[in-house]
Amino acid sequence: MTNAEPDVLALEVLIRRDGVGEIREGGAVERIIAADADELRSEIMTRVVDRATREEIVIDLRTIDIDGVFPLRVSPDGSLVETGDVGELAPGDDQLTDRLAHAEPAQPAQPGSSAEPDVDGGYEAATGANSDGFLPQGNVHETVRIPRVEMMHHALDHESDDDGVIPGPPQRVAAEVAPAPELDDQRHDATQDAPVQQAEAPPVWFEDRIDEDGLEDTQPWQPRFPRDARAQRDLDEIENVETGPRDIIRPGLPPRPTNTAPVAASASAGTVSKAASSTAPERRKSDTSAPTLADLLADKQAAPEAPAQQGWRSALRVGTGGLIKLGPGEAERIKRDEIRRVQRQFDGSRTVVVMNPKGGAHKTTATLMIAATFGEIRGGYTLAWDNNETRGTLGWRSHPGSHRNTAVDFLRQLPRFEVSGGATIADVDRFVRPQGDAQFDVLASDDDAASAAIIDAEAFSRMHRTLSRFYRVLVVDTGNNMRASNWEAALDVADQLVIVSTAREDTAASAAWLADGLRERGFGDKLENAVTILSSPSAKEDQALTVRLRHHFERLTRAVVEVPYDQAFVGGGELSVSSLKPATRDAWRTATAAIAERL
Repeated sequence: MTNAEPDVLALEVLIRRDGVGEIREGGAVERIIAADADELRSEIMTRVVDRATREEIVIDLRTIDIDGVFPLRVSPDGSLVETGDVGELAPGDDQLTDRLAHAEPAQPAQPGSSAEPDVDGGYEAATGANSDGFLPQGNVHETVRIPRVEMMHHALDHESDDDGVIPGPPQRVAAEVAPAPELDDQRHDATQDAPVQQAEAPPVWFEDRIDEDGLEDTQPWQPRFPRDARAQRDLDEIENVETGPRDIIRPGLPPRPTNTAPVAASASAGTVSKAASSTAPERRKSDTSAPTLADLLADKQAAPEAPAQQGWRSALRVGTGGLIKLGPGEAERIKRDEIRRVQRQFDGSRTVVVMNPKGGAHKTTATLMIAATFGEIRGGYTLAWDNNETRGTLGWRSHPGSHRNTAVDFLRQLPRFEVSGGATIADVDRFVRPQGDAQFDVLASDDDAASAAIIDAEAFSRMHRTLSRFYRVLVVDTGNNMRASNWEAALDVADQLVIVSTAREDTAASAAWLADGLRERGFGDKLENAVTILSSPSAKEDQALTVRLRHHFERLTRAVVEVPYDQAFVGGGELSVSSLKPATRDAWRTATAAIAERL
């Protein structure tokens, strides 16, 4: 007799960045409104998994999420897998059902409205949903409530205890079990000494009771979710899972031996071991292949990969109280890899030089964003340096700090820093401008209109040598004069060149001219290892031009990275990294990872 296959239900789920989503079942649409996308994922995935386990059905999901379209399948046991490749969002995929297109993200309601906040901070609206949380066919209705707290899985039917952990079924506490009567050796069956072959069984929880003889009785308790491996190990440490009579194992006490033969054998083995150990020092003196501490550390296993921290995978882990832990999706794996590359250890200070001889090529923007990304991910000790021979705009585009000192002021005090032990990083703070949470500093160029000071090659080289003692990464913004001596000095010390261009004909032509000049002057190796950043100059992109520029610079440099237009870059004022769009920050992280890869 075979079990019937579970029914399969097809659903479509919409999760939008603004916290408004839908569950679509045939002609029925349930609108769900949350504070943000993470809370929305948690609520929707909790409902779907709950329904699959309660009704013992398979649910195929087409999940339209921020990062793409995910084909998912939820099994009756609560497990969730991807059933295909992640697809790209098509035009109109993220549109709400027409009849409820006016819905807005959850926010505090006005007194007397139909969406009053409830006692736990959630919001409730009129609904026609039935008892299982899904609407009947043919209805389109706004959803119920979504509390502003971490979602817990409905299917467990348990209250969380004080420490926020969802308790499982009742488990035995060894200290509360009355001591079992002492058993004579004769009462132990011989089968206890034989190895036990454990048959595979479906994953279940166990509800343990003590029978009238003081022995334990185990009866299955079928949950909506199977016990995970960790919970199984914890239970195995408390009880012997075997056939026949069992001893109760109490914490701190080893199990009582079943007969004297193994004890005698153990004692005999101990005698042999002691005898053998008496000759161990002599063997070690002549054994040149003995393992060392380095061998022990080399054998150490790498830390397991952390579960997903973003997207629907993370929402499912949060929504089930950690019972279902999925690894990161492709987008999160790429992000983690980029972070690892930016965080890679260097064997000394590294210098990144940003170049394009044309003004308005986004060199200063690129310098700030590269330095900010290094600073945020590596945790400081990053300097953005305006190496303009007279005046640049890096100081104007960054946070001004508490002083107006510039590279010229630092150059005047440089003898103090050049003497060994003459100054510390704290003294450098008098000349650089900290950028707050972005965790990098700015060394501005001279902005005194009456000043005649010029930074030449010798001055740049002396400052670079000194600043390299205090910073791990120096990101240098260059001027527009390729013949200036300080421009050439920066090229000489560069560990990584970054060629920046907007997606415009004139700016790209200037970048191509720069590449020709580098090759002709003997810097072909640095050009081949360079990274090109193509920056979109406006919200309306010229795709054909971008493709042509990418094709050109891919044959000249090691990598080409496109970064999007962002309104926060417009205006030329102080740049606030935190105000940038997530897609903009992701693109600059990708660019910085490409730069760090060869540093």
